[in-house]
Amino acid sequence: MRLRNKEHRSGSGVLLPKRHAADLGWGFIVAWGLSIIFTGTFTNDDASNLGTFWLASMVGTPVGLLALSLAKDPFRSERVVDIAQMLALAGMVVGTAMLALSLWSESELVFGMQLFGGAVSSLGMAAFTVLWGSYYTKLDMQRIERSAAYSLMLAFGCYACVLVVPTSIAIVFIVCLPFFSILCLRSRSAKGGEAESGDDAVSRSEFNVLGFVRIGLGIVGATTVVSLFWSMVNSGTVPLPHNLFEASVLSGTAVAVLLMVYMTRFSRSLNLATLYRWVLPLIATAFALLFVPGVASALVACLVVFAAQALLNLLTFVYFAELSKRAHAPAHKVFGLGRFFLEVGFLLGILLTPLAMASVSDSWSYHGVFAVALAVLIVLVMGSIAIQDRLAFTLEDRAQQVKSSGTDALEAACDGVAERYQLTNREREILTYLSQGYSLPYIRNELYIAQSTIDTHVRHIYKKMGIHSKEELITEVRESIE
Repeated sequence: MRLRNKEHRSGSGVLLPKRHAADLGWGFIVAWGLSIIFTGTFTNDDASNLGTFWLASMVGTPVGLLALSLAKDPFRSERVVDIAQMLALAGMVVGTAMLALSLWSESELVFGMQLFGGAVSSLGMAAFTVLWGSYYTKLDMQRIERSAAYSLMLAFGCYACVLVVPTSIAIVFIVCLPFFSILCLRSRSAKGGEAESGDDAVSRSEFNVLGFVRIGLGIVGATTVVSLFWSMVNSGTVPLPHNLFEASVLSGTAVAVLLMVYMTRFSRSLNLATLYRWVLPLIATAFALLFVPGVASALVACLVVFAAQALLNLLTFVYFAELSKRAHAPAHKVFGLGRFFLEVGFLLGILLTPLAMASVSDSWSYHGVFAVALAVLIVLVMGSIAIQDRLAFTLEDRAQQVKSSGTDALEAACDGVAERYQLTNREREILTYLSQGYSLPYIRNELYIAQSTIDTHVRHIYKKMGIHSKEELITEVRESIE
């Protein structure tokens, strides 16, 4: 017992413990998408792959996500999960192979091969997203945040490798990325995550689709604006160097590192206000920079938008994982519908580009388009934040969960730990929230006490128990459950 706690304690700092390395497998899927679209690996020049394959994937991914969200229980057994993993892997590998073969095919076959490749790979991408989302919801919230941040760093690291290696090696490497993700998903560490959640005894909530759609409006608006920006960059309306997409390596990695350090130091669960507090100022800053003459300001604006895109990808993934965990809602519905909003936003940006270009032609300036886009985004974000995530699921189901047998066992374990370490009544109350993975801001809002008071109580709890992190606390409480 003492040795096990010591080993656990050694990995609770900034770095991800080695036994959690399998949590990073989602990063390989992100790397696949970045490498396919934003590099010239699968084109005959240095241009990004924004043709037929990209358009097919822009349609196929949201369709696949929506289908998974509407399914009653797509991963009802281990055998079904295994089949879903293999189909997802096959779809992405076949799609990548079709795209690679289109480089050397006859001209009349290129369109069909890229259309088919984009469609099947996008369905595999949708399945991978939901599979990894389902896995992440089985982790405690601090580990979700840390693993997602490291996954994004891994994704941009793989993307950087694709940029510097020869084309033939890059293609092989990209084809292997889904295999790497499957190995992580099926590893002993990933399967071991199921035992950490303790949610098996908790009943699932009834999903409130209308409430969740209102939450997704802001996400749709943010991704639409980012997509519209890139469409206008690709068309040359915003004057930037042709290979500027490669700047995402710098901006995306920097964002991932900073966010990882922030979350490690100030671990907290995400809500909509926190998400938009990061993303909205970046988008507004990028649009403001477009009003400054010169290529340099446009270059910085491009870097900032790439940072916003990376944050959207990371924060929405973490947010949906934590929302599903807190509300005990089916992960496939939360991730299926939630990431559907993200992908639909990118598709809307593409569809709105002709209208935006017409406005630019009439006014001889693209500034008005982005000003209107920012105003609409702010309105959507305000409406999204107004409902908050507490209305996404029915309160009756939440009340029923509190009475579940799993919660009773956890309460008893917390009572035993509190008595063993002579915790005060308030510390005992906070211990219960911490043992379920809730963040300090969330506990503050639930108990209506100051953040500084929460910090003081947590320091006292850690000191009395002889621990240094929330992960150690969760481990000790769950080991006390008989």
